[in-house]
Amino acid sequence: MKKIFTFFAALCAMGTVMAQTIVSTDVEKRNVLIEEFTGVNCQYCPDGHRRANAVCEEYAGHAWAINIHQGSFAAMYTTQWGDALANQYGVQGWPSGVTNRCPNLQDRGEWAAYAAQVRTQDSPVNVAATATINPMTRQLIVNVEMYYTGTQTVSSNFLNVVLLQNNVMGPQTGASTWYPEMIENGQYRHMHMLRDMLTGQWGEEISTIDSGVFIQRTYTYSIPAVIGDVAIRDFNDLQVLAFVTETHKNVLTANEAAMTILPGVWLGGFEYENNECSLDFQPYVTVCNTFDEAVTSWTFTYDGQTLTYDKTVASGGSDTILLPLYTIAVSGDAVQNCATTKDVALTGIVKGGETLTLPAAPLSISFADFNIYTADGPFTARIGLDCYRTEAGVSLVNQSTCQAIWTETGNFGNDWNGTQGVQYISQLPNAGYFDITFNPAEPGLYIFRALDSYGDGWGTTNNTVPSGIWISNADGQFAAYQWGYSYGPSFSQYDIYLNVTSTGDGSYSVGINEVAASVDFSIYPNPATDRLNINCNDAVREVSVIDVTGRTVINAGAESTVNVSGLAAGVYMVRVATENGIGVQKFVKE
Repeated sequence: MKKIFTFFAALCAMGTVMAQTIVSTDVEKRNVLIEEFTGVNCQYCPDGHRRANAVCEEYAGHAWAINIHQGSFAAMYTTQWGDALANQYGVQGWPSGVTNRCPNLQDRGEWAAYAAQVRTQDSPVNVAATATINPMTRQLIVNVEMYYTGTQTVSSNFLNVVLLQNNVMGPQTGASTWYPEMIENGQYRHMHMLRDMLTGQWGEEISTIDSGVFIQRTYTYSIPAVIGDVAIRDFNDLQVLAFVTETHKNVLTANEAAMTILPGVWLGGFEYENNECSLDFQPYVTVCNTFDEAVTSWTFTYDGQTLTYDKTVASGGSDTILLPLYTIAVSGDAVQNCATTKDVALTGIVKGGETLTLPAAPLSISFADFNIYTADGPFTARIGLDCYRTEAGVSLVNQSTCQAIWTETGNFGNDWNGTQGVQYISQLPNAGYFDITFNPAEPGLYIFRALDSYGDGWGTTNNTVPSGIWISNADGQFAAYQWGYSYGPSFSQYDIYLNVTSTGDGSYSVGINEVAASVDFSIYPNPATDRLNINCNDAVREVSVIDVTGRTVINAGAESTVNVSGLAAGVYMVRVATENGIGVQKFVKE
């Protein structure tokens, strides 16, 4: 990012107005800024989004929110800025956040009260901004003006300018429970998501902050095609906020930049359509026109080709154009990686009979992110579930008809966090994975499908024994998908493609595969009063103590002696992890 700035300051005893054009010189109340720490795997985060949005609606034009995807629940949408913002408040739970960066981290239920208090206070500084986007060059220019109306006890302030993105469609745990109105076609609509900080982690220092001072800053920023895994395709989804802090904390006030998109054309989207089970992928682009006249022809570079389409898009309008269909052909390789990425760039248009050549700014899409495994049956699929076994299921689907041959959801038992009082496989001394043996009757392409009725996938069992799916045949294991709570996919269904080359009997069966403790160790004394000693032949990596509800009550690291004096009397489990596996034993605390 390149920054260009000019600075004007006047210390005028009578508060003479300088050359400001958009910022007010009157004393104004503080505006509200909520920074919410969130993540797609956070069950209650949609409730945080809903509460923050309610504050913004109540104080429309005077309150804004920033969603910062950060922490163990943030499997995606993270940025380089989130961790430092969270670390200054010691964020350990999500959703949580701060209103105007007050001294303490707040629960989502406190934001409304803090916002109401902020709106009663005078701000010593006003801030206003404009933002202009040139779609042809993808350049953003932000002009910020500040005017100081009061005095402060600090010697400097910090000006922050941030880029947000709205209408990002993607997964979100808990959405159907806490914010169902944000779900569209099975995807959650993420709003005011932090994408970049034009002024760096903590803003640009402003050292002259006396009453009557006028400050102006101008920033230019090249809008990338993608930030993280999120494409920036529709400039109307971008939002710019400017806010002023005392130090790294205490937001004095904030404001949204008035956005202008200059006349031009651009690719407002590069997507694809794919019917369930189909190996056909239909890419298409959305073209946008803000010129004062219609565009009648569009030229692209796509997949090594130059393609021209005659399509009239009126001034201020948009439309979609289908690109060549892409079909995956089954190769028959033992493992066929089907992942495909395509690039497209708008390189020319015709408007008013005039042909214009455009600077190429390519966009990318990726699809078919799966493997096809070619193997003979019969097969055995081992599945390791999280604690919510009643939510889980598996199915075998004929790819050509997209019909299930069989579906199994009834033989996995009760939830582990229910009557058994535990959450993880490691907490059950005789825990079991489920083995499903199946043998399709005819050769062909099949889909082994993992199901989760809640929609959050299968979480982790522990750091060494993960949940997931492992598929093998007579030649051994050939497909393995291990999932963990903080990095696993959220899904209602997860598909594994099998190209079966043999004729079978069409059978399937479900059984429990008992998992013996892979680490032998002894503990003494048992019962224990103050200390519990662990004797293990392997080097101990981690020791933890778990109560009957499944809650970890002691993390002892690699220590071989655990202080249990603070535990209430009762039955507990001690879990020992080494490089060779995990073992679990019960003990009694007297």
